[in-house]
Amino acid sequence: MLTIQRLFASYPQSMCEYRASKDGHYGWFLCTYHQENHLVLEEIQAEIKLEILNANVLDLSKLEIEHWMQNFFSELHWKLHGRFIKTDLQEKGISLLFAVLYDCDLYFVQFGRIFCALTKGKNLKTVGKSWKNYYIQSLDELNLLGWSERDIKFKTYKCHIPENEHFIALPGNIAKEIFDEKTDVQSIIPLIETHSSDSGAMWLVLKNTPLLHKPPKKKLTRLEITTLLLLLGTILAIIYMIFGNRMIDVALHRTAKEIETSQIKASTVILENLGKVVNAPARSIELQPVLNAELSYEITSTPAFDQQNLYLVSANHLYVYQLKTRTLLWQKALADSIISIKSMPFGTELYLSNNKMIALDEKGNVKWSQVLPANIESNPRLDFIVITPKRDRRIDRSITVVPLERGISVLDSQQGLIMSELQLKEKLLYLSDYDDYNNCFYAIVGNKLICIKLNVVN
Repeated sequence: MLTIQRLFASYPQSMCEYRASKDGHYGWFLCTYHQENHLVLEEIQAEIKLEILNANVLDLSKLEIEHWMQNFFSELHWKLHGRFIKTDLQEKGISLLFAVLYDCDLYFVQFGRIFCALTKGKNLKTVGKSWKNYYIQSLDELNLLGWSERDIKFKTYKCHIPENEHFIALPGNIAKEIFDEKTDVQSIIPLIETHSSDSGAMWLVLKNTPLLHKPPKKKLTRLEITTLLLLLGTILAIIYMIFGNRMIDVALHRTAKEIETSQIKASTVILENLGKVVNAPARSIELQPVLNAELSYEITSTPAFDQQNLYLVSANHLYVYQLKTRTLLWQKALADSIISIKSMPFGTELYLSNNKMIALDEKGNVKWSQVLPANIESNPRLDFIVITPKRDRRIDRSITVVPLERGISVLDSQQGLIMSELQLKEKLLYLSDYDDYNNCFYAIVGNKLICIKLNVVN
């Protein structure tokens, strides 16, 4: 905390006063200085001190202090101006420093020939107004309090005093001897005291002295901890509902898909129960194309997919792309045309035109093959797709995706209302099932592959 190391004044040419709270964390300091030695200065300085005492400065907070200083010293300037013009002083104004302390922070104003500095290790740094060449400045430039016939202009300075460092305030005639880069900071107080016989000698030296026994940190009560947790939970819930877009639901659903792929069935019940806790209705749905890629071959079957890959069929050729990077992983040419394809947890099943069915592993190697007794009936290229809340946790009721000749519509399955429509420039040839991991469809339009994202706004 801040302690007063030195306080000295030569009354009536100078004055140093202070008041502080009982715990020493709050206080104010008043320093005045005048070049003349006149009895009328006693009355003027007594008036200044009385004005500050009546202002109850210790009741002001950090947020109020700067505004208060602006108003207080603007009014005090005019009161002193009226007082000075009735005197026979040659210099009808006064130098003044007023500082307010909040723990180790000082807010202060300066008028006239009082200057301040702060020690920093072995160095001395001026804070506030510069003391250099003050003696060649005019009275207007010195900004004496009460001198000008105009509203006074000044600045409120803020200074933090680190541990074991000093804050020093001196009149100009002593400051020019002390505030120098070559000054030995370790012996600065004895050096200042050698000027005690100078005319109007005055100084204020404060130090941030560490406490020998630091008070224990205050622990939060059980009531305070509970209140903070409730406030935090409320804020997070509000942010989630406004900006979350069902992030938890989507993450839970994706986790459930991954667990299902890994054949860990036991956690599914827990994830479903968690999903019910954060479930809330969707407000709007939008179909948004996010990928439009030209294909160098003709698509002859509905696209298939799993969590990582996309499978495209062209006659007897199978092309496998990685969804994340959209790069071709591998391709395979078969002896017969591929009628349809289905992605399974253990691999990929292909139905061929020669009544044959084969299964491929993740690298395209044949795992098994089987000849069926009759022709395989292929599924229609375009069909309705129903998406339930179980497949997409962002919605609270089922929606129906309807393929059109040149577009796609999304309907509310319960009320039949159109929730979104997407128009396409060319004829829609194929539309995949709903990818509930990546929340999209894969459409074949002409010779293009289009990934259509299902955006849900909650």
